[in-house]
Amino acid sequence: MKKIMVTGARGYIGSKFIKKYKDKFIFEPLSLSAGDSPNFDGINTVLHLSALVHQTGELPDELYFKINTEQTESLAKKAKDAGVGHFVFFSTVAVYGKHGYLGEQSERIDEQSPCRPTDGYGKSKWEAEKILSALADDNFKVAIIRSPLVYGKDCPGNMYELKKLVARFPFLPFDYPHNRRSMIHVDNLLSFTQLVIEKQVAGILIPQDNDKYSIKQIVETLATGLNKKVCLFKFPGFLFAFLANKKPRLMSSLYGTLLFDSTASNAKTGYVEEVSTEKGLLLM
Repeated sequence: MKKIMVTGARGYIGSKFIKKYKDKFIFEPLSLSAGDSPNFDGINTVLHLSALVHQTGELPDELYFKINTEQTESLAKKAKDAGVGHFVFFSTVAVYGKHGYLGEQSERIDEQSPCRPTDGYGKSKWEAEKILSALADDNFKVAIIRSPLVYGKDCPGNMYELKKLVARFPFLPFDYPHNRRSMIHVDNLLSFTQLVIEKQVAGILIPQDNDKYSIKQIVETLATGLNKKVCLFKFPGFLFAFLANKKPRLMSSLYGTLLFDSTASNAKTGYVEEVSTEKGLLLM
């Protein structure tokens, strides 16, 4: 059995990964926030999930860099010096700097698309990626997982907030069937990560569900799962344009198209989807 050091073990993804694969791997949790010192004895892989994720309130970029970049660099150098052979880093599609295209998306973003992060979270993850790539060699393989929006039962973040809206309000401005988004159900992400570890996959990876749902499909499926009736409507054109100008990030995240191409990542890992998007949303 491989012995895996997991940072962020008490977080949403970390706790679920340990629970799902407790009979397959030996886990060594490490709390960086508590100041734990890593002990790499017998460790085959480091699964680095610990991070400061994007916050609703404004935080200084320095804090993102301290946690997401500097802590990652320190841990990776120690792991390499100790002879650990595989370092799996959870990054984010925020490194691309795109929240969604309100117009047409000309081509899907893939592992080799240029990175132009626009906020402290994305910039700090991108800097960490560059550091890890420089450290990587034949004896220290580095996998960088750029995950899109993660959803699932009890998930935090944007999908949880959307579920609350559907549960509370019968009339919602989400009658937009043409935008589509890449997402991944948490069980699919866990399965993908397990394959990365088992096969010691290296390089940049983008996991996602097979289906690409619109905001209308997402809301209607959540409503079905919640046994709620919802009436969806569109904003008047002038109001949509006004909101898109005043709140571009919010509007592009809700109503924009953002699609990724995972062909190369799926080929590297042999990933096969476990949970369809429809089933995953209903399970929420």
